[in-house]
Amino acid sequence: GLQQRAEEDEEITPLSGDRPFFTAVMCKTHVQKPYVLIIPTHFQRRLPARRAAVVLRCRGSSWIMSYCGDTKLKRLDQGWADFAVHNRLQVGDACVFELLSRDAEDVGKGEVVLEVQVLRGGGLPEPEDLGTRGDTTDEPIVILDQS
Repeated sequence: GLQQRAEEDEEITPLSGDRPFFTAVMCKTHVQKPYVLIIPTHFQRRLPARRAAVVLRCRGSSWIMSYCGDTKLKRLDQGWADFAVHNRLQVGDACVFELLSRDAEDVGKGEVVLEVQVLRGGGLPEPEDLGTRGDTTDEPIVILDQS
């Protein structure tokens, strides 16, 4: 099922191994209004318990937003909407967020930097998207090794 696929994504993503990360499979609230990305509990421990600047890095670009660490729902603010729209995130895409800031002490002094990898729809584009996406060369289609 879906859960199993998400776990496979985590295994095949080339992560450095020693950095904390989390994976989010996009659902409607991530990629449409209200554009909410809630940070998983296990990852919140690595982030400050206050509002903090967050930089998302993806494909050489950076997006600056705030992490709402002082609210009940620990989430990214509206800057996430810009990221989602610019990267044309769709339901079913998976994003891997890797923490580049070393540890909580560093985070306390400055911004949180997250490297983001986008895995399209579990690795393959939706059939109906092939026509619209095939002409953009900057979006590699990732074929997952199923063996």
